[in-house]
Amino acid sequence: MSYAIIRNEKYTKDEMNQLAPHNERYKKKYSNKNIDLSKTSQNYHLKRPIENTYYKEYKRLIKQNNLYEGQIHKNSIYACEMILTSDSSFFDKIGQEETKRYFKECYNFVSNYQGLGEENIISAVVHLDEESPHMHLVYIPVINSFDRVGNPIRKVNSREFWKGKSSYKKLQDEFHKYITIKGFDLERGKENTDRKHLDTDNMKNLTNFYDTKTLKSDLRQVKNETISYSDVLDFYKYEDFTKNNVDRKLILPMIKYNEKLVRQNNNLLIELSKVKNVRKYYYDLEQQFLTNEKELKDLETKLRGKDIELNACYDVIKDLLQKNEKMQKILKEKLGIDFDKEKNKI
Repeated sequence: MSYAIIRNEKYTKDEMNQLAPHNERYKKKYSNKNIDLSKTSQNYHLKRPIENTYYKEYKRLIKQNNLYEGQIHKNSIYACEMILTSDSSFFDKIGQEETKRYFKECYNFVSNYQGLGEENIISAVVHLDEESPHMHLVYIPVINSFDRVGNPIRKVNSREFWKGKSSYKKLQDEFHKYITIKGFDLERGKENTDRKHLDTDNMKNLTNFYDTKTLKSDLRQVKNETISYSDVLDFYKYEDFTKNNVDRKLILPMIKYNEKLVRQNNNLLIELSKVKNVRKYYYDLEQQFLTNEKELKDLETKLRGKDIELNACYDVIKDLLQKNEKMQKILKEKLGIDFDKEKNKI
């Protein structure tokens, strides 16, 4: 079963501008080897930015939609991006028209999510020139708020838009519910962990994705070159059965095929073995998580100990205050000394 995939990223001003060349296909060459430039003309927008940079489009929408920015600095979150997709087998199965409808419904979902509004979307582009169709939707995280005198305003605030630890879980739940109601048979995307995720290109480099993919393609080509039983029967039927013909048209091609197959298999095993880099990466993350968890528990234990000490001190002080009150009462009753009036003399 294929998954309904939705992922959100947050971007500062500089990071936001770096998105446009990739999303809008401004460049002629890309480090992403998965992009097939011969198919780039098939990409299409559900909303195209008017300006030539995302920051300029951001400023245009801020003015047009009368949005309040608040106090911003270089590390402030200006925009977010949702990437919506599934696997290539899903899109192959539903066909071109349903694929268009899928991304249209994705666009409608994001436009209405958390009361965002289509007017606050900077760009929404569907890429069909990579391995799996997907949509990049860049938007300004806008919330309903109030100004200093209590007037309602629309405010840019990523922290409030994505408030709470379960905000991304809520996003996945609601997206899966929405897209299945619209008639797409997909499972809910898998939950994210607290581990810092690798971006697509880094993950592919870490797993030697491109080398492995090339080798697998070579193996498929080698498989196509093999001599089948029907080829042998055709040989017997149309060729003179001589030693020279057998050697030249049957034995030698089979030997070359076997040699090539062995060589390609060895190369593939070498590349696949490098996947252990990923295992080590996640193992190290897991160890760090366990270490942090232990330190947190130790700190909690120490804090509980401090609480006990503070409570004990509080009890002693309380007891001393009570004794002090009794002494004042005795002095007043037995000796006629009002402690509050005589304290300066004493």
